[in-house]
Amino acid sequence: MIRRFLTALAFLTRIPVNPKVAFDGSDVARSTLFFPIIGCLIAAIQIVIMWSLNQASTPFLLQALAATAIMALVGGGLHQDGLADMADGFGGGYTTEDVLRIMRDSTIGTYGGIALFLSLSTRVVALAALAAVDNGWHWIVVAAALSRCSICLGWLMPYARKSGAGSAITQFAGPLEVGVASITALIIGAVLVGAHVVFAIGLCALVFVVVAWQCHRRIRGVTGDTLGAATEIAEVLLLSLGATVVAAT
Repeated sequence: MIRRFLTALAFLTRIPVNPKVAFDGSDVARSTLFFPIIGCLIAAIQIVIMWSLNQASTPFLLQALAATAIMALVGGGLHQDGLADMADGFGGGYTTEDVLRIMRDSTIGTYGGIALFLSLSTRVVALAALAAVDNGWHWIVVAAALSRCSICLGWLMPYARKSGAGSAITQFAGPLEVGVASITALIIGAVLVGAHVVFAIGLCALVFVVVAWQCHRRIRGVTGDTLGAATEIAEVLLLSLGATVVAAT
């Protein structure tokens, strides 16, 4: 279990892990049961940063900007990169081959730039709203945990390429990993936001269904980029849901 945790930590973050321990694709797939926990760890770092800045009477918007910067630094922009690539590929490609080729291109195009702007700006606004209330951190943790369950797409759908970073999940992740990750995220959500977890799960599931439908229609499967994009979209929308809920209460 420790190996699985360390693999998940190495895959989803830039936190140093023992360089002498070699991980392969099957290790990554088996580590996915810890993905929601790693998401909570990243959320905790953001929360600590926001809390520290709040003690210095830093404006909520600046707290949110700092938390977003820390998220990108710790996570290495993994999911944001996936979102930009998917937006460029799906926005600019006409055939399956075009979409896959564009997504593999490291250059960010217009669609990717717009997607990143909308994602990051929405995240900052939502985090600023959550920073203004005492229990806002609950939603930051829940969004991080639930969104990492995008591994379900990798388990349920085939990989669209012959090989790639996300192929390990589609090949080796099974019911155990998906089940543990989903149950873990569900428990975290139920404990922190109570009955509102129903809306959070529904929103997250909707995002995954829409992404899955688009992936099936355009490329007949998923890639590492689309899995990352699903995670990013789900997390941002869950943060927005949380901001809406706390504003209404």
